[in-house]
Amino acid sequence: MKMVDFNGYKQNQKMYGGTAGRKMGISCDGKDYILKFPGNLKEQGMKNIKLSYSNSPVCEYIGSQIYGLLGFPVHETVLGERNGKIVVACGDFLEDGERLYEFDKIKVTFEPHFLDSNGNETNGVGVDLYEILMTIQEHPFLKDIAGIEEHFWNMFIVDALLGNPDRNNSNWGVILRADGSKRIAPVYDNGNCLNCKWDEEKMLEVLSDAGKLETESYKGRRCIFELEGKKINPYHVIESMEYPECTMAVKRVVPIMGEIICQIGDLIESIPVLSKVQKNFYYAVMKCRYDNVFQPFYDRMISSKETCESRKIQEK
Repeated sequence: MKMVDFNGYKQNQKMYGGTAGRKMGISCDGKDYILKFPGNLKEQGMKNIKLSYSNSPVCEYIGSQIYGLLGFPVHETVLGERNGKIVVACGDFLEDGERLYEFDKIKVTFEPHFLDSNGNETNGVGVDLYEILMTIQEHPFLKDIAGIEEHFWNMFIVDALLGNPDRNNSNWGVILRADGSKRIAPVYDNGNCLNCKWDEEKMLEVLSDAGKLETESYKGRRCIFELEGKKINPYHVIESMEYPECTMAVKRVVPIMGEIICQIGDLIESIPVLSKVQKNFYYAVMKCRYDNVFQPFYDRMISSKETCESRKIQEK
């Protein structure tokens, strides 16, 4: 893999939102990109971390590439260097006259007839899973967008593979075209996956202990979504089969995971700025999730379906 030298690119006049790390607009061959810089961990007050800057640009690249390998629309990402820092260029996916409405903007422009799972009203940034699902199903702006709930659960499953705890309401959304029609925005903002703020010492500690690897990979994980005021473990949600659309997403995504799991390893191995420890850790946590959660759960579903169908045949 060849890293791109972004030092010669000048800033364009486009401004991009979000407060997570510095970013600037650049143009290359007539296409606009958002150049994202690593977050300064010392400025963020991170303690007991030996990194000066996060690995978020590399993690943004890996996460986005995996979404692409799984066949989902995702923003283009190019990994490179600028002024001695590892950066990632993310393609601007808006066409002329289009406007992105992040889910938090949509969610707050709604007078719902329901409360969250804790019995409270929340605003655009509220991450109660029940309320988010109800908003997706009931908001007038989203009613005519085919596949919007399917899109949410696809992201839920892939983010669980990536260990992304921050699919907040401002980093997914809907694009309004100039003619008034709508489309689901490609997946974007994947930089918080894969423990992007961890140093090698913490990674080695997990890699050297099977129990800690399982805990960090899935047993002790939490995502951004909440139920009754508590952050949820996404793997528990998956295994509960409480949400039919989530189970359908597992059926869609997991077989493709199995097909590309070796490609994920090759992808990580090809990134020259990663150390051996980082490469081993990134692949190990995803492989652990696939081997211990996704594949066994998928196999149980298939086995249960086959048993049910066999019983129906015998009854006939």
